[in-house]
Amino acid sequence: MARSRLSRDTLRALGPIMIPLMTKVAIPIALRSLSKKKLAAEDFADEQKDILKNNLRKTRSDLEGVKDEAVARGTRLYEQARREGTEFLDVLARRGLELANEWAQNLGEPRVRRSRFRWGHALALVALVAAGLVIVSRK
Repeated sequence: MARSRLSRDTLRALGPIMIPLMTKVAIPIALRSLSKKKLAAEDFADEQKDILKNNLRKTRSDLEGVKDEAVARGTRLYEQARREGTEFLDVLARRGLELANEWAQNLGEPRVRRSRFRWGHALALVALVAAGLVIVSRK
């Protein structure tokens, strides 16, 4: 049967979980067991349940104070976000205007198309008149 070994990275990842678990749960259970000469896991679990209930009651009573603090903090964060958002929009508008002005200067004056004399149309008109004259002069 092969020995399973944990890599160094796995041990480093498990360290923050295992150390508090050992110091806050396993060691107090072992000390109580040694002092009472019996397994104190059930007593420890009951004590921890009582402590948790007391802490939960304290938390519920402090909830109103925490709620007011959260509302004030949220309002402050909202105002700060609004202020920074308007500053950001101002910067965007200023930069956009600068780019538009720069682009417009690079364009220069629009090219005006010269109206030329249309030789094709004049030639067709002369040919039509000549054809008409030829037809009229035959009769």
